[in-house]
Amino acid sequence: MQVEKPCTSKDWSDYYNLRWRILRKPLGLNEGTEIDDELEDEAIHRMIKVENKIVGVGRLHFINNNIAQIRYMAIDHNFRGKGFGKVILDEFIKISKTENIEKIILYARESVLGFYEKLGFSRVKKAHKLENIQHFLMERTNNY
Repeated sequence: MQVEKPCTSKDWSDYYNLRWRILRKPLGLNEGTEIDDELEDEAIHRMIKVENKIVGVGRLHFINNNIAQIRYMAIDHNFRGKGFGKVILDEFIKISKTENIEKIILYARESVLGFYEKLGFSRVKKAHKLENIQHFLMERTNNY
């Protein structure tokens, strides 16, 4: 299981399609809502492929010199519970440490709080709702 950067136009198309199918389509949101135009170009994108099919994606961007944010984590339903999300998160933690980032934040859906807590993230507070899906602000401090 190897983490890669999307490079080809097919990679990018499949990358965004997985984000939409997993994160937005179940909420009744249109294609295009999975793209955050102002940050996509400056963010760090990662994916995992199985037999040339993208099965996991995520994005990391830097808020400032001390804080990074993980967004758009999505794992294909058929590949959940197999460690793909952990591999992508580990890559983002490694990158953030390389950049001397002190804290990583994310907004997690209630259904995946346990996943992030197992990987060192703490619940900070109840945050926004997206189409009636409660999100929680979570954070993890990098230990050097």
